[in-house]
Amino acid sequence: MSENINQEILAELRKIRTISRRLFYMIVVLIILGVLPSFFYGLSQSSSQAHSWEQVTTLMRREDFSKALSVAQALVARQPNYSYGQAYLGAIYLAMNDVTNAEVHYSRAYELFSNEENEKNLTAVQKRLAPVHDFKLQSK
Repeated sequence: MSENINQEILAELRKIRTISRRLFYMIVVLIILGVLPSFFYGLSQSSSQAHSWEQVTTLMRREDFSKALSVAQALVARQPNYSYGQAYLGAIYLAMNDVTNAEVHYSRAYELFSNEENEKNLTAVQKRLAPVHDFKLQSK
């Protein structure tokens, strides 16, 4: 009789183990299904932003500066503390020969990320803004 009880207990334990495994797999699948949409949403957001910066680059190559400026301004409005975006705005303004606004955005880019490239751009623009001194030839 104790042998039968042992067999019944083993059978019940096997059933519990099978049910536990199925429940575990079901929970894992539900977690994955819950996380995947947000993961793919994040990927689509970043790829659309990358595409937009590519669009700005394409517009700059076509020398359509006003359109490049409007697209870049929209992107920077979404991420105002993105140093690359601020520097790109500076480059667009510089291409449009608006040195004052170029300095504003290069300055902001340098403030956000103090690297050599941003410093070089800011210094170059500031030199263009410096007053030009009239040099007179002196004769002896």
